Amino acid sequence: MDNIGSFVNIQKHSLYFNGCGGCDGNCCNGAKGFAIAPLILEDFKEVYKNFKIVFGLNENQVGAYVVLNDGKSHCKYYKDSRCSIYEQRTPACKLYPISPYFESILVDTECPSINREFGEPICIGKQLNQKFYTDRLNNFNEKLLKTYEFYNSINDANYFEQIGDISGLPIFKYTKKSSNPYIQMHLESLKN
Repeated sequence: MDNIGSFVNIQKHSLYFNGCGGCDGNCCNGAKGFAIAPLILEDFKEVYKNFKIVFGLNENQVGAYVVLNDGKSHCKYYKDSRCSIYEQRTPACKLYPISPYFESILVDTECPSINREFGEPICIGKQLNQKFYTDRLNNFNEKLLKTYEFYNSINDANYFEQIGDISGLPIFKYTKKSSNPYIQMHLESLKN
């Protein structure tokens, strides 16, 4: 995998990260950055108290997403040009501009702090610089497979009700009675 849109493989490019200090928070702004981010199962526990967890149905395949903002403005936690819940931010926010994608690790070249000249190197000796590493990346493919198993277990359009859309993506609530802890976190998150 070399690239997906503006995300490129860290091993194929010499890129540097110059920090978030001088940035205007485009990644926190749904109109310019991201409104939702995909979740793996371990993410549910980290996000459900502060963010909504919703489902998307893409070609009859279920996926879970964290709602970062309304798709039109900044995240509700972006205050005074910084994150007001920095330690409790979502895993996608903690990793950004890095993103795991199966066996590859990608970096978003649209991030204003990514460049080819100065800052912290993203990749050192074909490996992700440890300064960007998080526990979420440990055994990522294994975690992803478990997540897909869960999605397949609930993959029935009759179990979902559309509750709106964000940036043109229809979002859904799970409606079948369930004691599954991930479904419970999803439902609890919608109360926020």
